[in-house]
Amino acid sequence: MLLMDATRQRTPHQSRNAFWSFVSMGFIVWSTAAFGYGFQSWRAVADQVWLQLDATSVLAKSVTQQNLKQYFRGFNFLDHHLKADAPAFEHADPQAIFALLRQFRRMYPDFDVIDVILPDGQVVADASKQDQRAVQPITEAYLRELRQRQDLHTTFPKDAASAAGLAVVRLGFAQRSASGAIAYDLVADIDLHRQIVSWLRPELASDMARHLQMGLVTRQGDLLGLWPEPTGPTIYAARLAAWFRLHALSPSPRHPLVVTPAHGVGPIYVDDSGTDRIAWSALAPLKGVPLETFVSVPRATVWDAWWQQVRLPLLEWALLGVLLALMALRLNKLQRLERQRTLRLEQAERTARQSSLFYAALAQTTQALMGHKAGDVSATFQDLATSLCVLLQARLVCVGRLPPERSWVDMAACAGPASDFAQHLQRNIDGNRPEGWNPGSQAITTGKPQHATIESPEFAPWRQRAQACGIAGVLSAAAGTQCGEAVLVCAYYSSESVIGPEAGQVFQRMADAFAECIDRQANIVKLERIERYRSARRKIQRGLLEATEAAGVYRILAQTLAAETGADVVEVFAPEGDMLKRRVIAGPLEQALSHLTDVSLQALARGEGAYMRARVWNARAPVLIQTPSADPKLSPRWREPALCDMGLLAGWPILAVDSGEPMGVVILVARDPHAIDEELQHLVTNILESAAIALRQVRDRQRIETLALTDALTGLPNRRSILEHIPQALARARNRHRQMAIGILDLDDFKTINDTWGHAAGDALLCEVSRRLQITLRGADAIARLGGDEFVVVLEDLVGPHDLSMVLDRLETELTAPYTLPGGQSTPMRISLGLTIYPSDDSTPDLLLGHADEALYDVKARKGSRRCGWQLWNPGASSDDHSDRCPAAHDGPAHDSLNLENDTACNAT
Repeated sequence: MLLMDATRQRTPHQSRNAFWSFVSMGFIVWSTAAFGYGFQSWRAVADQVWLQLDATSVLAKSVTQQNLKQYFRGFNFLDHHLKADAPAFEHADPQAIFALLRQFRRMYPDFDVIDVILPDGQVVADASKQDQRAVQPITEAYLRELRQRQDLHTTFPKDAASAAGLAVVRLGFAQRSASGAIAYDLVADIDLHRQIVSWLRPELASDMARHLQMGLVTRQGDLLGLWPEPTGPTIYAARLAAWFRLHALSPSPRHPLVVTPAHGVGPIYVDDSGTDRIAWSALAPLKGVPLETFVSVPRATVWDAWWQQVRLPLLEWALLGVLLALMALRLNKLQRLERQRTLRLEQAERTARQSSLFYAALAQTTQALMGHKAGDVSATFQDLATSLCVLLQARLVCVGRLPPERSWVDMAACAGPASDFAQHLQRNIDGNRPEGWNPGSQAITTGKPQHATIESPEFAPWRQRAQACGIAGVLSAAAGTQCGEAVLVCAYYSSESVIGPEAGQVFQRMADAFAECIDRQANIVKLERIERYRSARRKIQRGLLEATEAAGVYRILAQTLAAETGADVVEVFAPEGDMLKRRVIAGPLEQALSHLTDVSLQALARGEGAYMRARVWNARAPVLIQTPSADPKLSPRWREPALCDMGLLAGWPILAVDSGEPMGVVILVARDPHAIDEELQHLVTNILESAAIALRQVRDRQRIETLALTDALTGLPNRRSILEHIPQALARARNRHRQMAIGILDLDDFKTINDTWGHAAGDALLCEVSRRLQITLRGADAIARLGGDEFVVVLEDLVGPHDLSMVLDRLETELTAPYTLPGGQSTPMRISLGLTIYPSDDSTPDLLLGHADEALYDVKARKGSRRCGWQLWNPGASSDDHSDRCPAAHDGPAHDSLNLENDTACNAT
């Protein structure tokens, strides 16, 4: 055992050493492999670059060598033709010589200058390119050196053409006569620029091909040409050819390229960017001429090619190394955590024997409470208390709940052999009372678990009864809920041996589980309530939008709020005239609030009377009063039975959509003081906004209907309104077995009024006629304006002829009285009225109006001879029968019931 302990002590240190040894070894292996891979990659890139440079230089050499041989053969050919004319050259025709030279230049366009010079220095023939550039003058020194040689002389002049970067080769040949004297000198300049640009670009990597530079250099150090050509001023180093000969390496790919020593020669800047092209070059000498071709690549290009080849593998190697390092660190950490966990488990194993029962109880509690989905938690708490009592081998397990703003704990569940002890157990959180000094109240007050035995001072009030029930101590824990309620869990045991050091913490977690269960149930109830609120909102919005009158809007508003929000009563008040009247009331407390009376709007504005309605009306915002019975500003009725138990009085204004002015008040009364939560307030606000929209729609619809059925000038019903009214009047006449008359009234000579005093006077007269019609006709009668000066009258409830005669006599008397126009003029007016009687004339409304119109035309036709201004319709009479009689005297058998009275009325008129 001791050996195992020593091994356990040494293991962490040895493990750390082995770990870091492994990490160091891995880093060395990784670095060696990375360096070897990079070096091999460098050799491969260097060999490939050298082979490409060497192949390119050999290609340039071959092309240039072949071109130069062709130039020499052509020059000898030209000299051969000129030599044939040498004996008489001084007498030769210059134009023929010019033609020969030009023909030769057409065959060899790379010859830039071709001159034939006599011994005295006179140029007898010239074929230079005057259109391209000036010809370099032939110096005496070059001619002297040319005449001293017996063969072809080649030179590379350092003139303007060479300084500008153009490759120029000068060929010279001194032709002698048979006596050995100089006959003439043949001199030509060859432009090698064409063959330089004809070099083939090698197939190198893209970066190298972009920076490749090729050219010709003389062994005297002159650079004849570059390809690609420089884009800016070019500065060349001295003795370039010598440097190339000294520093050119073997073309064998086994020899890697080396970096150029800094002291060998200065850098050559061949372009604007100043690229160093000295380090990576290859030379190829030409046979027969002092020329060499060279190809160079910038040092940075080779490095970039190597880096492009190795960076991805090296990055992968680096990531692999980092990954392996992280895995090693993670493994080391896991091993360390595993060792720590093993130590904790060994320590926990020693303490778990005492608290295993509480952990099992916690697991059972959590499982049971998490499995409770919805509904009352009392049954779940009771079942759980019974299970915990058996699992903990306790004498008694109790679960209590302390509502907000309460001091006494309510017993929610109780189980165990000592249940009798709980029947007389009362807990209070008031420290001034004896019941307030108990472990349960202390757990609620402090928020920490409390353990006490029956010998503790706080157990004194219950010590004797506890001993009688076999109780030795109690473990209490309390937890708070989101709504402010406290949950108390107590376990009374018979022996202290079951209480371990961690029992209090585990028991506290059990109390937290009870509180979380209550919170979950509250959240479920809240979500259900929110969903119910949303459903109510959709329902009431749909009902409000479908309402066709304001009374329906108020009724839907009150009934839905009372049914869906759980309110005990809902009242809706709305203005009517200058009073704010109750429009509807709904809820079980309807009778209790029947004492509320109507109040004037002026009193509301002054805040007098109807305290709650005035407060909501003036505030234009919701008002909530909790415990209204304690508010002295409310009516004494709130302190009487029924209303004194109400916990909340709330009011909301109904604000107009367009102006925001109050157009009603909704009063809501609930028993629960917390019934109106934030969600419900939002719901009621939205519902009242929908109600305001519905009321505006009702108002707009009524206004539209009124405008559609009302004459704009007189305010009387129009033709559409009277056509809708006549079928209803006919139905009433049939049901009551009464007669009714339908007539069309026309003002005689009304056009004269408009022509004499203007249309404004005519409109005023029409309005006055409308007023007289309204005050003359009975309450059951109807009148409408058809248009112009024509009106329709519907006379209902006619029992006999006497009723019709009285109405018509009074109507004619009133309408024919003089009228006073707006200008003060007084004018008389006569009327013409045609009528038909129902049910004697049993026709449709349109035919009845047509018959009345026929009677009107008859009576208007006899304006000069008639004795009264009205006439009944008679289908069998002709206009000749009415020449000297009252129209009513010949109404025919269809109107026998009214004949006598009509004759009397007509005679009287």
